[in-house]
Amino acid sequence: MLIFLQASPLLLLVAVLAARRGGPLAPVLAALALAVPAAAASLAGGASLIPFLLTEALRGAWLALAPAAITAAGLLFHEAVTGEAEAQQAVPRARSHAELFTAVFLLGPFFETVTGFGIGVVFSLSAMRRLGVPAPAAAALSLLSQVLIPWGALGPGTLLGAALAGVDLRAFGAWTSAASAAWLLLLLPLFWRLAREAGLSGTVRERAGDAITMVVLVTLLVGANLLATVEVAGLIALSPPLLVRLFREGRGVPDARARRAALPYLALSLLLLATRLVPPVQAALTAHGMLRPYPDLPGIATLHHPATMLALVALPVLAVRSEGRWAALARAAARARMPIILLFLYVVLARWLGASGAAASLAGALAASAGPVAMPFVTPVLGAAGGFFTGTNVGSNSILMPIQSALAGKQGFPPAFLPALQNFTGSALCILAPMRISATAALAADGTTEADLYRRLWWTGAAALLAALGWIAALRLG
Repeated sequence: MLIFLQASPLLLLVAVLAARRGGPLAPVLAALALAVPAAAASLAGGASLIPFLLTEALRGAWLALAPAAITAAGLLFHEAVTGEAEAQQAVPRARSHAELFTAVFLLGPFFETVTGFGIGVVFSLSAMRRLGVPAPAAAALSLLSQVLIPWGALGPGTLLGAALAGVDLRAFGAWTSAASAAWLLLLLPLFWRLAREAGLSGTVRERAGDAITMVVLVTLLVGANLLATVEVAGLIALSPPLLVRLFREGRGVPDARARRAALPYLALSLLLLATRLVPPVQAALTAHGMLRPYPDLPGIATLHHPATMLALVALPVLAVRSEGRWAALARAAARARMPIILLFLYVVLARWLGASGAAASLAGALAASAGPVAMPFVTPVLGAAGGFFTGTNVGSNSILMPIQSALAGKQGFPPAFLPALQNFTGSALCILAPMRISATAALAADGTTEADLYRRLWWTGAAALLAALGWIAALRLG
């Protein structure tokens, strides 16, 4: 009975999402209502419910502030550069399959790797619109930009996971990248199907080019994690194929207007890389303006925050406009409102279930019911559930990694292997997390529904589990 009560918020969340009733807020509000009794039943003896709910809601609001700021600043940047590009574009660019692949698997993940918090979706969605991709394929393809979440924002969730598991960071990153490599290759058929829906199916030669580029990317990803660290592995893996693709696509004649339209993207990339990969610059920016109301939660270095970098580039671009500045600000604010509300509510839900012990109790019950033979195969399922319901690999690792690492010690695998699968599946299923699906549908603002996205993207979750289970079977049989 207790397990059912603890699971009821998540079960109701899925049911309301499937029913497609009540708008984007209905599923999370319904889940929050049931999370109250679930938390009350899970709290340790003597803990008071009302203070717990208020405290964790405030802590959740703090955790939501950083990604919310990036979402708002990313939308501001989007409005700024979209207006700039439209003002200077003399001749529409031809739509191409190659550009679609670059936007989905290289450029979007590049921004996600540098900034994190789903901002790659904003850039990819902008690219989908420039390419004329119809709804809801545009939103679905934009979500595929999240394929490198373990290295998003230079890998804080992966760093946390390795620390909680007490394993070697390089081995942890390498196993995470090995699972991701198999997954990325399995996602190519899904991309080709969505490209066909977008009217950019590509030729046999172009699809072969996609496959070759993907093989190069996953090879670089594994190598970078073996030879470098997770903080820069994503950038190292993405940069060569991205530069090659951009060079090939730009061979046409990059005129002055095209170069000027690209300047904000170049400025943002250089600013983000300089503030994260140059130690003196990073140290100077993080030494001042640090906000940390909760010692046990991540702080916000305001001068170093990705939202600050986005605003530093977007505001001057808007300032030089002759007209439409205030309208662009108003559009960005209007589009940010619903995603930020959803983000806050889902993080509060995760805090209530996680901090009360309900999530850990559910994970423990699932593990206990599996038995010793099936136990290794439960690891990716738990990780997937964590990613699906928290929407971040930080949240999934925070809740489940202590349990996963304790269970992994008895299975006879390399020490970092099963914890890395927790990190991988928890990250992969973030694409299907209700908070990300709802926020992306709200960002698209083109009639796309959550159900539209789940129908198109369910294979991302199935392929992630298939990749993880395949690795477990290979090592078990080997």
